[in-house]
Amino acid sequence: MDAETATKALRLATGSCETVSAVAPLSGGVSNLTYLLTLFSGARLVMRTPPPGQRSGNAHNMIREARVLEAVHPLFPEAPAIVGYSEDPSATGDQFMIMAQIDGRILPPGSPFEVSPDQARTLCENFVDGLARLHEADLTDAVRAAFGDPQGFVARQVAGWSRRYEKIGLDNPRSALRDWLSANIPPDPDRASILHNDYKFDNMVLDRDDPTRIIGVLDWELSGLGDSFMDLGNALAYWVEAGDPHALQRFKRGPTDLPGMMSRDEIIDAYCTARGFDRPANMNFYQSMGLFRLAVIALQVHVRVAGGVGKPSPFLDAALALLDRAEDFAGV
Repeated sequence: MDAETATKALRLATGSCETVSAVAPLSGGVSNLTYLLTLFSGARLVMRTPPPGQRSGNAHNMIREARVLEAVHPLFPEAPAIVGYSEDPSATGDQFMIMAQIDGRILPPGSPFEVSPDQARTLCENFVDGLARLHEADLTDAVRAAFGDPQGFVARQVAGWSRRYEKIGLDNPRSALRDWLSANIPPDPDRASILHNDYKFDNMVLDRDDPTRIIGVLDWELSGLGDSFMDLGNALAYWVEAGDPHALQRFKRGPTDLPGMMSRDEIIDAYCTARGFDRPANMNFYQSMGLFRLAVIALQVHVRVAGGVGKPSPFLDAALALLDRAEDFAGV
């Protein structure tokens, strides 16, 4: 992406006369291409475009993500504000979206993060508060139009991730786990919630002056509308504690093992308290499903980086550990 292309895209999407003076790629994501645009006026924006190559379904769908953010940002300010988007390929060769930059600190996996135990605890409380506020947000007409029908969300997730697992071709079919998940799908909740579906520290922006304050939540590509405890289960799957196996420590996506950080059980209790709920009797389902989903994601990355399912990699080790833990929660 060069400044001339970015300028053309900005003008196409917004109708403005602004000119982009510099473009810098932003690292951290493994899915879509993300660029920081600096304008001659001094303002800075972020552009997201799909990677080259074929894609299926809603994968890398910038227009869907932009419409989701348009609907969610007024209800949940940590979601980036959309500046413009376009399906016209004349500027970038593909669809794209442009959003306001959230200027703060992002924590790539493995990056140093020094906080006191009290600060770590406060960060966890803010982590839970943000997720609870998102799940309590009003389901406006714009939200329903952006996401579609929430009915059957959990069943679709179980079936979809099971198909992805089968497609990878791992020797162990984990049939008992997948059968248990299919047999224990909870009924649709009385009220659906907006789900981020990838709520973890490396998708967050922290205040540069206050490392306990979350000012942005990024990457809404996987977001949906459905059972809020699915979102909690997905977040817990990423939550690696200090005593967890080495394979999971290597797959850690945030500083969740630091002194003062809440345990997974404390996160569940804090979330249920924030929403005025009792802890669900079937919380094991949500944790097992979150772990199974993350294991499939790890396997997909493994196949891509290792060049085949049968070759060794840290992602394969992590996936197998996640699958083992999912089976523990399922009791199979």
